[in-house]
Amino acid sequence: MDQRSRFLLQRRLGVFEGVVWCLLGIIMARYGWIQILRGKELKQEAMMQAVKIRTTPAPRGLVLDRNGNKLIENQYALNLVIEQEDLPDLPKEQPQNARQSNAIQQVQALARELQMEPDDLRRKIVGQFGTNRFLLLKDNLDEFDLAEAEKIRARFPFVTIKQAPRRIYMGEEFAGHVLGYVGEVSKEDLAQPKYKNYRQGDIIGKEGLESSHDDMLRGKDGSREVVADYLGREVATKGEVPYKVGETVYLTLDAGLQSILHNAYGEENGAAVVLDLRDGGVLAMYSSGSFDPNAFLDRRNTKKTEYLLDSDGRNRMYHRAIKTRHSPGSTFKLLMALSALEHGVITPQSRITCTGTKSFYGAPRRCEGTHGSIDLLHAITVSCNIFFFELGTRLDIDQIFETAHKYGLAEKTGVDLPGEIASRIPSRAWKERQSSDPAKKKWYSGDTVTAAVGQGAVGVTAIGLARFYSTLALKGKIITPHLLLGYRDEQTQKLKEYPPKPVRDVALDANIWTLLDQAMSQVVKYGTARGIYMPDLEICGKTGTAQVTAFTTREAYLASAKQFRDHAWFAGYAPRDNPQIAWAILVENAGFGASAAAPIAQKVCKYWFIERKTNPLPPPVKRPSGSYYAIPDEIDGDKQ
Repeated sequence: MDQRSRFLLQRRLGVFEGVVWCLLGIIMARYGWIQILRGKELKQEAMMQAVKIRTTPAPRGLVLDRNGNKLIENQYALNLVIEQEDLPDLPKEQPQNARQSNAIQQVQALARELQMEPDDLRRKIVGQFGTNRFLLLKDNLDEFDLAEAEKIRARFPFVTIKQAPRRIYMGEEFAGHVLGYVGEVSKEDLAQPKYKNYRQGDIIGKEGLESSHDDMLRGKDGSREVVADYLGREVATKGEVPYKVGETVYLTLDAGLQSILHNAYGEENGAAVVLDLRDGGVLAMYSSGSFDPNAFLDRRNTKKTEYLLDSDGRNRMYHRAIKTRHSPGSTFKLLMALSALEHGVITPQSRITCTGTKSFYGAPRRCEGTHGSIDLLHAITVSCNIFFFELGTRLDIDQIFETAHKYGLAEKTGVDLPGEIASRIPSRAWKERQSSDPAKKKWYSGDTVTAAVGQGAVGVTAIGLARFYSTLALKGKIITPHLLLGYRDEQTQKLKEYPPKPVRDVALDANIWTLLDQAMSQVVKYGTARGIYMPDLEICGKTGTAQVTAFTTREAYLASAKQFRDHAWFAGYAPRDNPQIAWAILVENAGFGASAAAPIAQKVCKYWFIERKTNPLPPPVKRPSGSYYAIPDEIDGDKQ
């Protein structure tokens, strides 16, 4: 190589070396600026990207019966969720940049993996922003679901598997309407003042005790400050705010007595309420057909839930004990007798002749027997219709309403459950409100005759009738039925009872009470309910058979479909000396109260006064399905 070529090469190498050193200098300067001047700031930013706040859902409080048996408990399940901080940044309308377009594509792909509609998932994600709650994608993951979830997480790092408490309802259908169930708060719920402090995604009570005492049962969520890797996996915990478990509450229910009602109804529809006369506690309340609240826990399978509830046509979701009115039939005769005596239209010695049939205001009325000359005591014992039809001609409908209102039958009982309706005791004012047609506003005398035997416009709830018979048992003291007995004091682990509402005393005349008490005792000893007579336990009560559809002959009635058959009632209290419980039993479309409803009351009395003490029924159980695993004791409420 000549001298000139060597010089040019060295010059070029020098220039290249100078460029390299300049680049290295720039890199070193940049590195020094990052590490020394901005090191602390950038480290903080990096940590902020890695540190995330995770909500820790609080288990709801346990629900126990009066004896401490669990009716609702908690277990943990695994859910597939998107944590609040990991939600994809989706535009509400059109994407504004490439990042949002990419996010939309990811959400669409995720929806396909989950077999969801992409637009539905997108709306959920957009709606979840700012709620401080995770978005639930799939709940109660089993082994197969977990394997699928891990595949999904590999493709979508913003998706997380999260453990969360899950309700377990014991006994399946045995107390579905009383206990209720839980679900995610809806937009309609959030519009109510009761839920003003709730957020989208919160779990609330939807029916029953879960709803009416949601404020007690709901715990307070906690949070964890965690360090996550680039795949969103938690690698360390920096800090934690513990959750607070909801109150453990005791109900007045006796699980054994509740099971007696559940088993007694079988496939029959109806409702039953048993009240504790000491304080108005509901010892048992059953609505048949019932439902298993656990069916509502699988939010992925609403179609299956709807099928299970509706396929047999039994209206299983309808709480018949507090939300339905039925004609009370002859159980209403006790109110008629009370009204007639208080208004002085008859005396205990007054006699009316029953010939089996009689015309009232041009319409023939019949009795189930021919009783001859009969007084009030025996008219109640044998349930003579003619006697009470005659009382319907002597009493005004407003006088009957006045008595019903005085003794609490024309109002809601105030039981601590959502959705209770009042019994319907008609009056002239009530009739005027039913129609804008002047011709339909008038109350006719014949309407009063029909109402006198608990038919026509008269309609009562099972709980309303049970409360009325409890008032008779207590000689005019009106109690307020309630299900909440108290809560567990976490310091002493003992029951702390809530005081019941004050008793309202309407001062039932002692002579009238004695007559009615004797009459109801004779109903069971010698009258229409003599089939349930027990020598060792004196029961007082009244049967009722409420007509659903009028038939011209007995043969036509027997040939009719079941839905047209009479409703069966039996209401009463026991024991006669110092009564302890009162009840109302309704069996829909089952025929006579004496043969269908009274035997259920007999089972109630046998268990409560005899078998409960010698051979109590075991507490209800539930075999959980899915990927449940037991919540540790400290989470279960025992050590919180």
